[in-house]
Amino acid sequence: MLAGIISISASGCMDTSVENMLNPPKLSDEQDEIYNELIKSVGQNIKLVYPKSGEYRSAFVIYDFDDDPEDEALVFYESKGAAAGEGSLRMKIFDKVNERFEAVYDLACEGSEVESISFERLGKSGGVNIVVEYTLLNQSEKVFSVYKYEDRTPTKRYSSSYVCLDVFDINGDGVDELITVNYDRTSKISSAMMFADGEDSLIKLSQTDLCGGTADYIKVTEGMLSKDTAALFLDYSKSGGQSGTDVLYSVSDTLYCPNGADMNISRVTNDYMAEIYCCDIDGDGLVEIPSTRLLPGYETAGRNEQLYAVEWYTVESGKFSFKHYSYFSSKYRFALIFPSRWVGVVTAVPDVLNDEVVFVAYDQQIGFDLENAAEIMRVRAVDKDDEKGIEEAQGFVFIGETDETYYCVTHTGYAAGTLTLTESELKNCFKTL
Repeated sequence: MLAGIISISASGCMDTSVENMLNPPKLSDEQDEIYNELIKSVGQNIKLVYPKSGEYRSAFVIYDFDDDPEDEALVFYESKGAAAGEGSLRMKIFDKVNERFEAVYDLACEGSEVESISFERLGKSGGVNIVVEYTLLNQSEKVFSVYKYEDRTPTKRYSSSYVCLDVFDINGDGVDELITVNYDRTSKISSAMMFADGEDSLIKLSQTDLCGGTADYIKVTEGMLSKDTAALFLDYSKSGGQSGTDVLYSVSDTLYCPNGADMNISRVTNDYMAEIYCCDIDGDGLVEIPSTRLLPGYETAGRNEQLYAVEWYTVESGKFSFKHYSYFSSKYRFALIFPSRWVGVVTAVPDVLNDEVVFVAYDQQIGFDLENAAEIMRVRAVDKDDEKGIEEAQGFVFIGETDETYYCVTHTGYAAGTLTLTESELKNCFKTL
C-alpha cells in the first residue's frame, strides 16, 4: 500500500543566527598570506572579485598550474577608484618561493566580471591551460581567454567571444578538447569550433555551422549518441515559445551537426508545456532529443490550451532517427512512453483538481467527453507531505516516486480492450523525471 512506503526523517539543529550569517568566512593561513602579499603588491584600495559559477568560487584560487612540486595561486581584483568601463578587472598570480607565496605577475583581464575559471589539459601534449570566462559590462556578451603558465609568466594562447564553452572528449581519443560556440549577429549563424593544445597556442581542429541559428543556448548536455559516439546536446530557445537542440559530434576530428529541419525537430512551450531538455529518457545510457507534436484532439484548441506529445530522437548516419513517442508532464515530473499501439489513438486529459492525468482512447467524434470516452487509466501525483492525498490514493497502485512525490495508477479502461497496459508494460513505460 502507498502509505506503507512513507518514511519519516528526523531533522537536526542548525545554527542560522543572523550574527553568524553576517560574519564573513575566516581566511585560512594560506589565504591570509596571499591576501597580505596582494595588498603589499597593489595597495589597499581594491576589492576582491569572485567567480560567479564553476568549481572555483573563492577569491583565492589555488592550484598547481605549472606542474611543479608546489601550488600556485591567483586572485581577481579591481581598484575601488576605477570608473566603470576603464578595464579595472585584473588577475594577480602568485608563486611559491622558499615555502611562501610571492606576487610574480599582474595582468589585465578581458572582461568586467569573472564568470568562471577552470584548469584544463587539452589534447595529448599535456600541460595545464588556465581557462577564464568573462562577461562584459552589458552582461549579454561573453569572452574567454586561455593562458599557459610557464617560467613564472602567463602566456595568452587564445581569446575570443563565445556563447557556449565546454571541455569534453568529443572525438573519443581519450583526452579532452575545448569546444566553443560563436554567434554572428550579422549572418545570424552559430558555429562551433574544436581546439586542442599546440606547442605555442591552441590548435583549431575543426569548425562547423550549427543549425539553430541562435545565440540563446540555455543548456549544454554531455553524453553518448551511441555506444561509440560522444556528443554535446545544445538546447536553445527562440522567440515565440520555440526551442530546439543542436547535436554536435566528431568523426576523425571533424565536427558534425545534423539538420533536423526536414523532420521538424523542434519544441513549443505554453501554459501546459514547460521547457524540455535533452536527456536519457529511456535509461539506455544514451541521450535522446525531444520534439513536440500535438496530441490527438488538441488540433483546434487555443495555443495556451494545446497539449503536446513529446517525440524522442537520436542521430544515425548523420540524420535524426525516431525512437519514442511519449506523454511528458513538466508539472508532475513524469513521462509515459507510449507503446506503438497507443500512438495516434490515445490522448491525455489533465485533471488538475485531483492532480491526475487521464489517458483515454481518442475518438474524433466524441472528443474529450470523458463520460463517454473509453478511459484507459489515470496517473495521480501525490505530494509526500499531503497526508490526506496519500489516504485518498489507497485505491491506486504505487508505480514510482521522487524525493517529493509518489506516483500511483488506477486502471479504469477494461472497455478499452487491447489498449490497457499490462503490469510489465506500465513498469517499462513509466519514467520519473
